[in-house]
Amino acid sequence: MNINELKKIKYKMQYAKECNYIMINLVPPSGQADNLQGELLREIEKIRYEAQTNGNYNWDECFTFFCENIKTKLCEQKIFTDEEKNLIYEITDLFKECGMYATNMLFNENLLEDYPIDPEKIAYVYDNLYDYIADKIGKMSNEIGEIISYEKNPNIYR
Repeated sequence: MNINELKKIKYKMQYAKECNYIMINLVPPSGQADNLQGELLREIEKIRYEAQTNGNYNWDECFTFFCENIKTKLCEQKIFTDEEKNLIYEITDLFKECGMYATNMLFNENLLEDYPIDPEKIAYVYDNLYDYIADKIGKMSNEIGEIISYEKNPNIYR
């Protein structure tokens, strides 16, 4: 499956129970998690919320970091196939492209008033791609079976 095929379907999560467990037990009420599973799930949910609720209006370097961190940390795991890793790359790159497009369109004072803005490029608002990434975090947690420590990034304030 590729990203265009995934965009057309309602993705059914296979590891929703694992994700619920992570969210309840491993993601702190505020700030970064001290474990990889919790932090990655926290990050993808931050990206989802920013796109769906704010249209990426507040996109900044923290969200860009989240995309890169999710991509890097998930793709380091040996449990994922090359196809899964490629899709993780494509999805996180799309989220980052949308956020950067939104920032450029919303805060570029040099754009003409009638410059065409493509709403589809500002924010990806459908759940399927976010659910796919969350599902991979749940799969990682299930397959590895133990909490993986995570060193918090002092530069992240979201």
